[in-house]
Amino acid sequence: SHATDHKGHDIHRVHPQRKVIDFDIIDQTHTTGGAVIIFAWNSTSKTATIIREYMPGPHRVLGGLAAGIVEEGKHSAVEGVGEPNTLVAARYELEEECHLAGGTWYRLTEDGVSVPMDKYVVTEITPYLVIDPQHVLDPRPLDHEEDIEIVAGISVEEILQMIREGDFNLVGGWGAMLALEKLRELGETT
Repeated sequence: SHATDHKGHDIHRVHPQRKVIDFDIIDQTHTTGGAVIIFAWNSTSKTATIIREYMPGPHRVLGGLAAGIVEEGKHSAVEGVGEPNTLVAARYELEEECHLAGGTWYRLTEDGVSVPMDKYVVTEITPYLVIDPQHVLDPRPLDHEEDIEIVAGISVEEILQMIREGDFNLVGGWGAMLALEKLRELGETT
C-alpha cells in the first residue's frame, strides 16, 4: 500500500481481499504521538469539569473534554521525564483548556494502548481520568484557534444526558463513559 498525500486525501490501500481501493484517510497528527482526552473529576462535589467549544466539523458549539494532539517536542519536556508523552500532553491540555493541574491520574486504556479515533482517521486517542486537580491561576495559553468555555460542576446525570442528546462530541462521550466506569470501580459513583 502507499499514500499519495500525508494529510490523507487519495490514499491507496490494499484491501484484505487483495483489492486496491482509494480511501480518504485523515491524519490530523502528521506523524506525532496521537492525541489525548482528559476527564476531570471533583471527588468532593462528585462533579466533572468539561468544556464547551466551537467544533468546525459539525460547525457548532458542543460539550466535550479537554483534549489535544501529542506534540513530540512540546510534550517531551524536562518536567515530563519518566512519564509517557501522552501523560505530559494530558497535563498540558488540562491546564490550557480547564485551568486545572495536579490531582491523581489514571490511564483509561491498558499501558501502551491507544485507540483509533475512527475508521478513516489515523489519529489514535489515549484517554485519562484525573481526580481532584486544582485550579491554576496563571494557566498555559490556549492555542490560537481555540475559544473554550470551562464548565465546572457537571453531574454524572447531566453528562449522560448531554451524550444522549448529541451535545457532546463522540470522542468526548467515549472518554466520559470510560471515566465514569473507572469512577464506579473506585467507588466515586454508584
